[in-house]
Amino acid sequence: MHALRFAAVTAALCVASSQAAAQGGLPINLQVGLPQGEFAENVSIAGGFGIAGIFPLASEFGIRAGLDVQIYGSESRRVPLGGGVLGLIMVDVTTTNSIVGANFGAQIGMPSGRPKPYLAGMIGFNNFNTISRVEGSNSDDEPFASTTNSSDNAFSQHVLGGFYLPLAEGKILFDVGARYTWNGESVRYLTPGDISEDTNGNIILKPNNTRADLLTISIGVTFRFDQNRAR
Repeated sequence: MHALRFAAVTAALCVASSQAAAQGGLPINLQVGLPQGEFAENVSIAGGFGIAGIFPLASEFGIRAGLDVQIYGSESRRVPLGGGVLGLIMVDVTTTNSIVGANFGAQIGMPSGRPKPYLAGMIGFNNFNTISRVEGSNSDDEPFASTTNSSDNAFSQHVLGGFYLPLAEGKILFDVGARYTWNGESVRYLTPGDISEDTNGNIILKPNNTRADLLTISIGVTFRFDQNRAR
């Protein structure tokens, strides 16, 4: 319950503080996910992006809420659309393994016009899903059918630390950070190679059930806004 305890303590400090904060922010970043523990035995790396909002409650305390998407595997193959006459039509089937999550918590260290470290604790959920899409039957090669092969939600806890470096007169901040995520006790997920066919053409799924902890390195920018001026 690492992040949960941190968020509770920080939230209490935020409410107790009487100094109104002026600085908020909109972080947008690219992410590299490094699987940890059992998850690393099945997945080597993930990549994606994140966006968040930081809403100050005091001079150096605030609420942070974010959304993240990371892809940890993808594979494509060209197959006939079906049997009989449909076998004359070839389509591309692309299967993507991804993690989509949302989180909410508290942050110490608000965006400002000077270099500054920050620390956050959050809770939320991550959805581990594998989706197959079919494309290639029209001139634009747009997907025309899809199915979710696997989907599992995990309660998540996060500890995030980073550093702000002001750019563009302090309105835009270079933002680099690292986040550790605990994803429950057991998560069901598929990886490339876990979907196969038997001799009769029936689809066979071989899901993994392990912990799915993740260390995420993020690099991006935070757009700083002044709440007092916005009012």
